[in-house]
Amino acid sequence: MTISLTINGRNQTIHCLPTDTLLTALRQAGYFSVRYGSDDGITGAAAVLIDGKLVNSDVMLAGQAIGHNIETVESLAPEIGKLHPIQQAFIETGAIQSGYSTPAMILAAKALLDKNPDPTEAEVRDALSGILCRETGYVKPVEAVLRAAAYLRGENVPPYDGPQIVDATYFAETPPADDTPELSGGSGHGSQTTPHATDTKVQTDISLATGIPETQVVGKPETKVDAVKLAKGNPAFVDDIDMRGMLYAKLLTSPHAHARILDIDDSEALAMPGVHAVVHYKNVERVKYA
Repeated sequence: MTISLTINGRNQTIHCLPTDTLLTALRQAGYFSVRYGSDDGITGAAAVLIDGKLVNSDVMLAGQAIGHNIETVESLAPEIGKLHPIQQAFIETGAIQSGYSTPAMILAAKALLDKNPDPTEAEVRDALSGILCRETGYVKPVEAVLRAAAYLRGENVPPYDGPQIVDATYFAETPPADDTPELSGGSGHGSQTTPHATDTKVQTDISLATGIPETQVVGKPETKVDAVKLAKGNPAFVDDIDMRGMLYAKLLTSPHAHARILDIDDSEALAMPGVHAVVHYKNVERVKYA
């Protein structure tokens, strides 16, 4: 069937099956920032913005998106050499590893910051909670979103210089003291331990080192070589390779477990519509390897 979708502000004609998900339709249309991670939306890698709301495109049909505004990460900074502040913050903080789910995280951040320009850490964590990322974790992405929020508010954001390196020789040479915290939280029937609060700061403070000399590169944050490509959702994975008009080969195996080919007549196969070539021993020069 043929449908019309509004993608990144442009009306596009999409050819798809009635059963195709929005994920399938978008990738067939060349929006490779939308990634397959699951069939039930559990990974969040296929998230896009539908009318400004984060939605998993792998759990809705393409036809359900008719009449709605679809945004992918390609819309944030389409110009070559330009970056959206959220993309810039993800790059600066090192919040990108494989980058597979980075476009979805960036869109989740955009949905949050469009509604709340000054979110708390808890609100950022909640906004990113539907997107799984096993490589980067979540400390750096949270830092990135808070940093991007400051950019978008027009604040003077200091350069990101990574964690502060402190000499850990003392810690390495001195045995640890017995400072196990008291977690009893009381006594008697029904008493409970007191949970410890954990805070994620905008920039991680401490990294331990033991006598590491000062260098120009080692021990200092460097931008990931492919960070821009990954932050912009450009094709970066095998499934993103798309050569329009490419041919597909189908392997035809023998129905016999052990047999010798005496002759092949490929005339009927060549006459079939869409067949460009039939490759076999008669038309391929033999390469002797031994």
